[in-house]
Amino acid sequence: MKKNRTEVKKFPALILFLVGFLAGNLIPNMIWRAKWQQKTWASVYFLSTFAGRDTGSLEYLKEILKYRGSFYLLNVICGFSVFGAPLAVITLLGSGLYAGMIMTVSILEFGFAGGVIGMGLLLPQYLFYIPIWLYSLEQEWFMSSDIWKNRGLLSGKISIYLKKVGIASVGYLFGMLIECYVNPLVIGIILEYIKIF
Repeated sequence: MKKNRTEVKKFPALILFLVGFLAGNLIPNMIWRAKWQQKTWASVYFLSTFAGRDTGSLEYLKEILKYRGSFYLLNVICGFSVFGAPLAVITLLGSGLYAGMIMTVSILEFGFAGGVIGMGLLLPQYLFYIPIWLYSLEQEWFMSSDIWKNRGLLSGKISIYLKKVGIASVGYLFGMLIECYVNPLVIGIILEYIKIF
């Protein structure tokens, strides 16, 4: 007697993010030994993140919405196509890679103080971003996988997907507001106590 295999497989969202984070830690270490023996990369990133911008302003919020919101919206829309599943995997790997590289390069260039500043660049907004990425990209993957398996778009699944992703979008918007208004304060406090420039 054959067993009916109707169980839903779990999307390995956290594993993909952690693999990207690990790669983000290893790649700069390998390149650092070969080429980056100068204090430039993290400095350029740090300065390009905050230099010339009035952080905490509406213009900075618009830039964050354009950068983060447009990519998130692209992921939500791709959930309705076969491109959603590969994009979910690529987004999780890329997000982990990005976070890992920021931390590693900050530590390589500035030591322990750089690690604290790297954490300051990622917190507190990443406390919202990471769980929301894991959740919403899992939803995108399931929706896209159903289309991939030629099941098509089912109206019941579309409404459930939109509700789940809509709720996640509110949390993601909250993370963007925190990145705009709270993160510059965190960086300012850290830079008062740690002098690297």
